Amino acid sequence: MKGYWINHVIEIKDQEKFAAYASASESMFKGDNKYGATMKVFGPVEATLKGGAVSHAALVEFDSVQAAIDFWDDPDYSATRALLGPLDDESSAVERRVCCIEAEQIAVSDGQWFWLNHVAEIKDEKAFFKYADASLVHFNCAAFGPVIHQHAGREKIQLAAALGFKNEHNAISVYDTSSYQSALSQGGMREGEAHVVSRTICAIAASM
Repeated sequence: MKGYWINHVIEIKDQEKFAAYASASESMFKGDNKYGATMKVFGPVEATLKGGAVSHAALVEFDSVQAAIDFWDDPDYSATRALLGPLDDESSAVERRVCCIEAEQIAVSDGQWFWLNHVAEIKDEKAFFKYADASLVHFNCAAFGPVIHQHAGREKIQLAAALGFKNEHNAISVYDTSSYQSALSQGGMREGEAHVVSRTICAIAASM
């Protein structure tokens, strides 16, 4: 099992500070440290399919979920976070959600696309998981699970997922296909999902 950060950057409020942070932290996500921190996906969101708009998203892999938790307070990474402002309040520079989950390792290849999802609230668990089980056939890889720890974000997230697609068309269009609508129907979500789940779905390319 691996640890993953599934991150949503809602708004970059200070472009200069965020660029400095991104540049300083880039070398820390190469997989060659004691945490195994490896940036798998990062970039602008092509489309927010459900939920409020998200600017950028990221998928980061760690050797374990404990490593994903501990990395946040690593002295070197803390020093880069300080470029965004006080360590306990980065809100003047960026609004983001950083969520830790544990999942089976997934392979990420160039040209692949992902949904990076945050589930804020499951209102009807039976309905949601019937839909979720039926929907899995649409993805060529998947890492998902309950949020074990959340490093940042005003909105608390219950579950997060990284769901892979072979190409952009599938990532952007699958929600409206008849087969995916059939999966939604399994959870009574075809005519709307607000009564079952509150979530954000972001489509993003995996550029290696």
